[in-house]
Amino acid sequence: MPKSLLWTLIIILGVGLVSLSLRSKKEEANLKEIWNDPSIFGKSVLSAKQLDQYVKRINPNAPNLGSYYIEWGNYYGIRGDVAFAQSIHETGWFRFGGDVVPEQNNYAGIGATGGGTRGHYFRTPEEGVIGQMQHIYAYATSKPLPESQPIVDPRFHLVRRGSAPTWPDLDGKWAVPGVGYGNRILNIWREMVIYFGLYKP
Repeated sequence: MPKSLLWTLIIILGVGLVSLSLRSKKEEANLKEIWNDPSIFGKSVLSAKQLDQYVKRINPNAPNLGSYYIEWGNYYGIRGDVAFAQSIHETGWFRFGGDVVPEQNNYAGIGATGGGTRGHYFRTPEEGVIGQMQHIYAYATSKPLPESQPIVDPRFHLVRRGSAPTWPDLDGKWAVPGVGYGNRILNIWREMVIYFGLYKP
């Protein structure tokens, strides 16, 4: 191999490694910024595949919903991976066992007010995720929903709009009395981030 070609390959490899290192440091810095950020709005850190993989460690029969949480989280500007953590909390790792049953496709207990009240039935798993995202959106902001998607959340108009821009603000609103509700959700999200080695506080 000619020396000029060898040096060209070495330079390309070196630039690639430096770029990879800088990107990794940038991603770590971004995670450090949002590690304690309780905001509902923002970007997901985890991928759809990671969400599904994580929940199946505990419940191998959990449905594959990760792609819906990332897609619709992005659509509404909501941290879809944290919303997935909310569903893990609400459904007991998608094993249900409370008033809500799996056939409802209701992953956040929407309309399940206790005393055996089942809550709302969504037609498909994807619609269930959309309904959850819309319900979160209703709490997080007073802005109107994007018009291209119809409202499927039956309780959207019952929410005091914009009253909970952070996950801990959902305490006593989404869950009653709900003390520590939002922080439990964030802690599940943090456990996922640590599990995949994305950040170590």
